[in-house]
Amino acid sequence: MSTFAFTHIAQALRDEIQAGTYPVGASLPSERELSQRFEVSPGTVRVALKKLVEEGTVDGSRGRPKRVVRLPRRQGSYEEFRSFAQWAHQQGLVPGGQVLDAQWQIAGRTDADLLQVPRGRRVLSVVRLRTLGGETVMLEHTHYPEWLGEIVEALEEDAPSVTSVLAEEHGVHFSHAEHLFGAEGAKAKEAARLGVSRGAPLLVHRRISRDPSGRPLEWSTDRYISGRIMLSAGSSWHSSPLQWTMPGSADFA
Repeated sequence: MSTFAFTHIAQALRDEIQAGTYPVGASLPSERELSQRFEVSPGTVRVALKKLVEEGTVDGSRGRPKRVVRLPRRQGSYEEFRSFAQWAHQQGLVPGGQVLDAQWQIAGRTDADLLQVPRGRRVLSVVRLRTLGGETVMLEHTHYPEWLGEIVEALEEDAPSVTSVLAEEHGVHFSHAEHLFGAEGAKAKEAARLGVSRGAPLLVHRRISRDPSGRPLEWSTDRYISGRIMLSAGSSWHSSPLQWTMPGSADFA
């Protein structure tokens, strides 16, 4: 097997759990049995089982066989970056985007902090209406640093995935991001653009996206219409990527 054999072992076990070979409540074979089956060291099997424990598919209590506690769910890796459009395509949905407003602004305090640009430099502010299958789902407000804004400004306004175009045609790769989620009532201007009533509940997603070197590429606030999109994230007592925070905290101003 390859150097990353543990990923193949983990996926094989997920598939078997999903197929009912090891139903919820059943125990998985021992590390020794699995190492013989996959022809790898027990250490490699241990890493594969750890992945299943961290995602909450199996129980990881020490001194006991690994027991299936739930069916595995397809969930995005926190090491994997996907844009709204890329996620939609993966789900078999048709994303759309319409630029409502694009203008250059002078970088303020938030731009300077989040994009790491000097105050007074230009940043490109873009507001897009995002759709799925022709149905409005989200209003996206993104700020780009000047060098990237000049590239984004020249793109087709109806490009369904700016992230993909930047990667494929300009060598700009979004590799990771920090995210915050909250809720708020729609203000008058947002409500009119989204076609909802003023004060309607919105899911708010704030993010800072970066390239592989850690350089900020954008900061954005996305506002989703209630009931159109939901967030799914797995956690267990062994591992929880979820973190609570307060508005205005140092995690994300």
